Amino acid sequence: MILSGRDIKWYIESGKLSIFPMSENQFRENGVDLILSSKGLNLFSDSKTETLPHGISCLLCTQETLGMPDDLMGFVELRSTWARRGLILPPTIIDAGFIGEITLEVFNGGKDIPIPVGQRFAHIVFAKLTNPTIPYNGKYQLQKGPTKAILDKE
Repeated sequence: MILSGRDIKWYIESGKLSIFPMSENQFRENGVDLILSSKGLNLFSDSKTETLPHGISCLLCTQETLGMPDDLMGFVELRSTWARRGLILPPTIIDAGFIGEITLEVFNGGKDIPIPVGQRFAHIVFAKLTNPTIPYNGKYQLQKGPTKAILDKE
């Protein structure tokens, strides 16, 4: 079951779900918009507006820290405004019990695109699990900033 904006507000008000910082205008009909953080944007320069060149991918992150309950998971998608400019965001799943900032891998398939800090950049849709589960406690728990892949030892 996909949560409505009203359901998401209930989860936040009840303390089961935390999203911080967050403003009222980030609530959508069936999800929450996520704002692009300045962390990681200095990959190309020190300016507040970065240009992501065509054919390049990079790791970015949200300014929000999420604290997921054990009965919700999230699907993160790129906002259509950015997709229409040629950006691609692979599917990103937020597991029940995850706590941290969200790392986003972004690929530019279009022209060079300026990515301003502080813009609503991605969108998270929350789905209720059929039953609470064992909360996530993996290698990305409590991540801050864009986090590179952590490969398991073989």
